[in-house]
Amino acid sequence: MGIKRLLFLAACLFSAGMVLANPAFAEKVTFKLAGQYAPDHTTTILINEFAKMVNERTKGEVTIKVYPANQLGDYTQVYEELRRGTIDMAVITIPSQFDTRLEAIFLHYLAMNYDEARKVYGVGSKMFNLIAKVNEELGVKFLGFNVGGLGGLGTTKMPDNLDDPAGRKNILLRVPPMAVFQIPMDDEGFQTVSIPYAELYTALQTGVADGWSGGPAMVNYIEFRDVIKYFIASNNYFENTSYLMGMKSWDKLTPEQQKIVQEAALEISAKSFDISEAAESGYLDKMEEAGIKVVRFSPEQLKAYAELCRKVSWPKMEERLGKEVIDDLLAEYK
Repeated sequence: MGIKRLLFLAACLFSAGMVLANPAFAEKVTFKLAGQYAPDHTTTILINEFAKMVNERTKGEVTIKVYPANQLGDYTQVYEELRRGTIDMAVITIPSQFDTRLEAIFLHYLAMNYDEARKVYGVGSKMFNLIAKVNEELGVKFLGFNVGGLGGLGTTKMPDNLDDPAGRKNILLRVPPMAVFQIPMDDEGFQTVSIPYAELYTALQTGVADGWSGGPAMVNYIEFRDVIKYFIASNNYFENTSYLMGMKSWDKLTPEQQKIVQEAALEISAKSFDISEAAESGYLDKMEEAGIKVVRFSPEQLKAYAELCRKVSWPKMEERLGKEVIDDLLAEYK
């Protein structure tokens, strides 16, 4: 074989090696994205918009196939699959079975309105950085929050002593099985009970529980308007899910593609705040039209409930969330 022939083959092999080693030459990829809401839910609509943005901005190099309505499993299963790399992306509630610090997302009275929420959950905030750090330690890339609305209480009877944050309320309240929900409700004078969400409608209908915490106005109207008689707009927490990506899938992208995916997620995240805020008052009005009495807290009431929660309830959660996390968040309000 002549010297020119050998040099030509060597050049070809070198070029091929460069293509394989350089992520700028990455092949086209198709990612599976798991969602937990129905196909016509606002969040699912936004997820599809996100997938379209990524596809267009990468000129078809990155395709995202959306699987809504828990088609790939519930959020706890999906999160495990993200870590393994068997599911690429998700917009789900972040479970806390691998690290209880992730429950900080649902700390009550982190924010009392949308202006505050944009700061608390925004890029560069202590909450954003905490959730990004913990997820990265678990092998998951956190891309941004998706907001579902301000939380409140849907009840079948009017609680006593609403003007007194710590007063006895004479209500048996269903709460999600997380300390960040149970402790504040206990401190506010409610009796609490943990009932599976799938059984909640029947529990309210039969009197097993007098009300529930863990849902914004939209969920109370759409799913429970036939069984609740009151909605207390206490703005106690922010309903949210998160845009996530398994690190194994994230690493398949070029730096330019990673930038596109991250920026698209943050754009859709910001849009979710705007959509949720615009829809909030509309669903409160719809509940009133359906015969549900809506109790809107005054700024003074909100402040009183927030102060009780931050001073009394938050310190009780140091064991689960870590003293450093609680101190950092409290510092923002001092």
